[in-house]
Amino acid sequence: MKSIRTAALVFGFPIIVLLSVTLLVLVFRYIYIEMRGPVVDEVHLAAKQTYLEKVEATKPEKFNIVLIFFDDLGWGDLSSYGNPFIMTPNIDSLADEGLRMTNFYSASPVCTPSRASILTGRYPPRTRTDKHVFFNDDHVVGVGRRMMGYANALPKEEITLPEVLGKVGYRTHMVGKWHLGSREGYHPTDFGFDDWFGVLYSNDMYPLDLYDNDKIIIEDQREGGFFSAERDELHPLAGEGIDQTELTEMYTDEAVEFLEAQGAEPFFLYLAHSLPHVPHYASKAFAGNSKGGTYGDVVEDLDRSTGKIMQALNRLGLDDNTLVIVTSDNGADYNGSAGSLRGRKSEILEGGQRVPMIVRWPGRVPAGSVTDAMAMNTDILPTVLDLLGIAPPDDRIIDGKSIASTLANGTREHELLYYFPTTKTLPGAIRDQDFKLNWATGNGGRDREHLSRTSGVEAHEVSNLYPEVFDRLKSQLAKMRDEIELNPRGWVTAYGESQEDD
Repeated sequence: MKSIRTAALVFGFPIIVLLSVTLLVLVFRYIYIEMRGPVVDEVHLAAKQTYLEKVEATKPEKFNIVLIFFDDLGWGDLSSYGNPFIMTPNIDSLADEGLRMTNFYSASPVCTPSRASILTGRYPPRTRTDKHVFFNDDHVVGVGRRMMGYANALPKEEITLPEVLGKVGYRTHMVGKWHLGSREGYHPTDFGFDDWFGVLYSNDMYPLDLYDNDKIIIEDQREGGFFSAERDELHPLAGEGIDQTELTEMYTDEAVEFLEAQGAEPFFLYLAHSLPHVPHYASKAFAGNSKGGTYGDVVEDLDRSTGKIMQALNRLGLDDNTLVIVTSDNGADYNGSAGSLRGRKSEILEGGQRVPMIVRWPGRVPAGSVTDAMAMNTDILPTVLDLLGIAPPDDRIIDGKSIASTLANGTREHELLYYFPTTKTLPGAIRDQDFKLNWATGNGGRDREHLSRTSGVEAHEVSNLYPEVFDRLKSQLAKMRDEIELNPRGWVTAYGESQEDD
């Protein structure tokens, strides 16, 4: 017994010392990170400022833009995409009056990187959003992210669509979920939006305060803390906070109020809904009406919201000159529907990233059109810039492409698309119009690529039937992985050559 105690002292003391030193290092690292704040690339911040000072629209026509962005709406959640239980007549009517895309993708299977991509036109590693999602800085995960050296806010040097539009005379307004940084100086109004009404992150996170610009108008006073989250509407956190059954309506009223205040100047309205992300809260007035259960109630609330936006545009005489875009930040969570696709949110299988995309623009987008042309939400920024005749910045790679011709006549602009996993920097899959290759899908820890037909459900491995396709896609994916690994932020020198990121 004495020898055991002696051994415990001999071996236990170094362990205690090691743990104490490690804890001390982590504490000092946290203090240093807090004092320093988010890392800013001063060179490219200066390039951004120079670009914005010189930006101009060379095409005389200016049009309004309404971007309606749902949270976790699946590819099969709308009746226009085949859902037999959830009725979405208002969104479906937009498809009848415009374009429905069947091969449109989010840039990520989770929300923070996808939201960064739709505003910047860049892949997740470019914007330092390639390590899952941001959290409140005071949450245990937010603290951990910063201690690990991961970003927890959109870098200041990134150029966003509202920043560009604001420089060419647009009024820019955001309603809804931001999820690109919670600390002061990293809110929507710090990235080009004139005004903002909404929440900083997902509706399951804590504290869920409601903001009007930088003023909290509904404070989360629920019983939460360092580890808090609300994943289930049936077991909510106790206490007072936002009534989430009213959240969609509050967002809608704010958006309509903004539209009613517009004069002759063009505007950009970004309506980023918090739902149908979990927890699922449907409006009390319509709860229990959908054949799709509570989730269906939530989606049908969002459909009614879209109808109110369109009614306001029509009543105000704005609809003919307004480009309306409806899409989702990633694929369905487990309560939603991926339709015939395999996979869900957080996965780079089709169900995780293929999402609804409907575009309405009278006179510019043919009514009732459908296209299977591939596109991604990285394309929205370059498309808008192209339509306005605005040159993109030349100090950074813009990964998206203009799909203006796709909207007009279904032209295919992309030969390849890349899929970015939730927690990794390098792309994990690639597709062309007919085939998809997943890289290293498993098999006892060994690398094993999986080639499938995009018309299928990614269940059947067909590389033996199409060896040339397999080799071509594997080579292209390896090339992109090498490029991202060398230059993840996508900086470009003045001579147009890629510049390695520090």
